[in-house]
Amino acid sequence: MSDTLATSTVAPARAKTSPAKWIVRAIVLAVLVYAPFVLVSRSIFGIPLSNMQLLNLGLTQINLMLIAMLGALSLNFLTGSAGLISIGHAAFYATGAMTAAIFGTQFGWPFPLVLVCAAIAGALAGILAGLPSLRVRGLYFVLSTLAVHYVVVFLFQEYQFAFFGVVGVPFAQPNIGPIAIDSPIRWYFFLLPLVALVYLGLRNVLATREGRALMAMRDHELAATAMGADVRILRLKAFALSSAIAAVAGALYAHLLTNATSEVFGINFAIQFIAMIIIGGLGSLSGSLLGAAVWLLLPTIITGLTSFAADSTGIVRTVLVDHRPQLVQMIFGLIVIVLLIFAPGGMADLIAKLRAALFGRRRG
Repeated sequence: MSDTLATSTVAPARAKTSPAKWIVRAIVLAVLVYAPFVLVSRSIFGIPLSNMQLLNLGLTQINLMLIAMLGALSLNFLTGSAGLISIGHAAFYATGAMTAAIFGTQFGWPFPLVLVCAAIAGALAGILAGLPSLRVRGLYFVLSTLAVHYVVVFLFQEYQFAFFGVVGVPFAQPNIGPIAIDSPIRWYFFLLPLVALVYLGLRNVLATREGRALMAMRDHELAATAMGADVRILRLKAFALSSAIAAVAGALYAHLLTNATSEVFGINFAIQFIAMIIIGGLGSLSGSLLGAAVWLLLPTIITGLTSFAADSTGIVRTVLVDHRPQLVQMIFGLIVIVLLIFAPGGMADLIAKLRAALFGRRRG
C-alpha cells in the first residue's frame, strides 16, 4: 500500500468523557453482570418474577444471542465496511464446528487451542472464498459465496457420516484450565467479554490506515486504487478476519449445542446473518449487536406476550394460542418491514437520529 494513505492531518483532541457518561456505563455494566443471575433464579433482589415479567427469556437464549453477535459483527465488517456481499457465512460457522470436532472431540486438544485452530481454519477458508473477488464482482461474486456454502456443508456432512453417523457430531464440555464451562452462567461470562473484545478489536481495525482504505474501497474502488490501496489484498484480508471470527463463533455454537449436524448450517442459517446486519444497520458495528438481539430475542418476547391468552376462548384463543407460531412470525415480519421502510439505515441509524433530535431540542 502506498504511503499516500499514511498522510493524515492532525487529529483533534478527544473530548473528555463527562461524569454522567461514566455513571451510565457503570449502570450498564452492573446490569450486564446481574442480569444472568436474575434469569437463572427468576427473581430480582429476592422478589420472584413471572415468565411474562422476564419477557419469556432464558439465559441460554442470551448465550445464543451473544454467539450470533459474533457472526453479525464479522459479516457486517465484511459487507458493511468492506462492501463484499456474502451469503456463505454459515460455511465459516460449519468450518469452525468441524475444526472443533476434529481437534477437540477426536484429538482431545484443550479448548483454547481448539478455538485458535478454528480461527486459523476459518481464515484459510475465508481466503479461498475471497479469491473469486479478485476476478468477479456483483451477483457473480455473491453466487460464488453461495457455492462455497454448499461445498463446506457437503464436506461437513461427509465428515459427520464418516465418523459419527446420522446422530450428529458430539462436542465435549469445554474447559479453560481448571474452570469448566458447564452452566449457562459460566457460558455467559465467557461469551460477554469475548463479544466486547471482538467489537472493540474491529472498531480499532477500522480506525487504522488499512481500515480507512477498506471503507474507501467500499465507497469507491477506483478512488481507493488511485490513492495507492491494493484492493486485492484488502479483500483477502477482510475475508480472512471476518471468516476467522465466524469460525470461532461456529466452534462456540457447536459446543453450546453439544451436538451438531450438517442441517444446522443450512442456507437459512446464513441468511439470518444478512437480516441481522440489515436490521441493525449496514456498516455499523453497534448495529450488528442490535440486529442480532432483535432477530434472536424478539420472536421469544412476542411469544411470551401472547401467553396471557392461554385460558381464553373463541377467536382470541384461535389466533393467540392455536396459531401462536404463525402469529409470532407475522408480527415479527411486520416489525422488520416497518423498520426497513421507516429506518432503512437500520436501528443504529434510527437511534442516532432520535438522539440528535433529542439533543437538538434540549439545546434549542
